[in-house]
Amino acid sequence: MLDCIALLERLPEPVLWVSATGETLHANRAFHVLAESLGAPARLSALFGPPVRVVLGEAARNGEATAFLPLVVGDDLSRGIRFLVRGGAEDQTLVVQLADLNAEREWREQLFLRNSDLTMLNDMGVALSTTLDLDELAHRLHEHTHRIVPHTHFALALHDGGTRPLQMPLRIEHGEARAACTIERFGNSPIEYVIAQRMPLLLNGDVNAELERRRLRPFVDPPASYLATPILVDGLAVGAIELRDHARAGRFDTHELGVLTVIATQAGAAIRNARLYEAVRSAYEELTETQQRLLDSERLRGVTETVGALNHEVNNPLATILTWAERLTQRDIDPQSRRGLEVILGEAE
Repeated sequence: MLDCIALLERLPEPVLWVSATGETLHANRAFHVLAESLGAPARLSALFGPPVRVVLGEAARNGEATAFLPLVVGDDLSRGIRFLVRGGAEDQTLVVQLADLNAEREWREQLFLRNSDLTMLNDMGVALSTTLDLDELAHRLHEHTHRIVPHTHFALALHDGGTRPLQMPLRIEHGEARAACTIERFGNSPIEYVIAQRMPLLLNGDVNAELERRRLRPFVDPPASYLATPILVDGLAVGAIELRDHARAGRFDTHELGVLTVIATQAGAAIRNARLYEAVRSAYEELTETQQRLLDSERLRGVTETVGALNHEVNNPLATILTWAERLTQRDIDPQSRRGLEVILGEAE
């Protein structure tokens, strides 16, 4: 019996060992905590009233019973408890296990939300994997991110590493898109810090005070919540996603951080594919231009050779004409013939 009592005490849920009439033989610590929180004696009848006897009677007859009973004490009388009663002992005693339906409902709601997040992440992965244009990719990334993690401000920063400028292809503020911009030199803004450190940043409450503590540049219009995570490709930070919320403190927590990290991973793969496609397209265009220049050069060489050949073919008879015309002019000929020879010489030259 002592072993059974010790086992009951180790269970996190409220559990009781009762007689067939509902008299408490032993209740574990979790049940006493529940009763104390409701300001009631540690007895089933005090918490649930007469319906308890009906459930215990069914368990005594059938060996087990399951029921959902509302509390009759406390501030929230809509709060329900799930009963699981098991009998069958030789001494007719029963074991009652209680589960708070509110906690179970919250757990189910969280499970539903997680499944919903997973579905939307899968949809995002498909959308990003079929996008090779960086501008379109940025807009799709914002659209799907906002569905999963609502926010008031969004920014996507891209970086090639080294001392190259930081590109900001998309910024959304209060639902309005801002012009793309380029940061020529790395500074100490939060998003630059996230890229440089390759670490996410989650801030709530007095965001600017926390930024100043980290020696980062504060916002002119400080948000109530801030979340940013780097976009990593093969261990290198190729950019970052930044979310801000100006309406609600505590808008982002570790769950949103985990979701945004998954989004950044998908974005990294999409950005790598887009850049590879852009590199291949640029190489193809350069090759096409080079081929065109070679063709033009080959055509020009052919034309030059043709002109040279034509020049040779024309010059030979012209040289003969010039020679004989000059010789004829040296003879004693009539003026009319001389004028004709001079015309021939002029045209040949």
